Amino acid sequence: MTPRRPSPQDRIRVYCLPHAGGSAEAYREWLPSTTGTGPCFVPLELPGRGGRRDEPLAETMTELADGVLDHLSRRPSDEPFALLGHSMGACLAYETARRLRAAGGALPRLLVVSGSGPVGTGGRTAASALSDEELLDRLEKLGGTPPGLLRHRALRPLWLPAVRADLRLTSAFTDRARPTVLDCPILALGGSGDPLAGPAEVGGWSTLTSAGFHQRLYPGGHFFLHRHRRAITAHIADLLAARPVRGC
Repeated sequence: MTPRRPSPQDRIRVYCLPHAGGSAEAYREWLPSTTGTGPCFVPLELPGRGGRRDEPLAETMTELADGVLDHLSRRPSDEPFALLGHSMGACLAYETARRLRAAGGALPRLLVVSGSGPVGTGGRTAASALSDEELLDRLEKLGGTPPGLLRHRALRPLWLPAVRADLRLTSAFTDRARPTVLDCPILALGGSGDPLAGPAEVGGWSTLTSAGFHQRLYPGGHFFLHRHRRAITAHIADLLAARPVRGC
């Protein structure tokens, strides 16, 4: 069967990748209505959480990227798309795009990296260096996780292993990665008060694209992304030059 060629009326899918320990649920409010216009935001679930809770957690960024690439391979090869990732998800989105470039595949129309400095800069604290209480304190200060969940001891085994696994693989990846300049535009998003990735760190992504760089800063800490969802989605729509289209 010949893949359907995309029509001008098709909505560009923006595949969304979560932060360390996060799931597709983080992007629940980004889901489109069937009659909406503009980009179609599609949260991707990672192994070991949400609907894939029974699957083993990934041990490397390569494993996570393999899963994203597998998902992308199921779409028509000429269908445009974009990638969006927050924190660890930014590294995963970049690694996915880098792997596509290395394989000669189509690159995303736009790569959106949020709450993260560029790969190859190191500086990430390994999960093994933190006790459970230290890690919980750090997560509580960053926000983004319901306080009741953080302090509910009976629920910790359900989500804390995913946080540790993600922090460990992100630390290994950012310390060892050899940055590749991509020929797709990058939009870098940051929170003005983010203790993990300040404006200077976020701006560092400009060195990893030869096709145009855009940076936007928003009030807030590490999880500014969801607080400013409407402004961010509107800016992404502008950059993708989205047109009124059918549902996706």
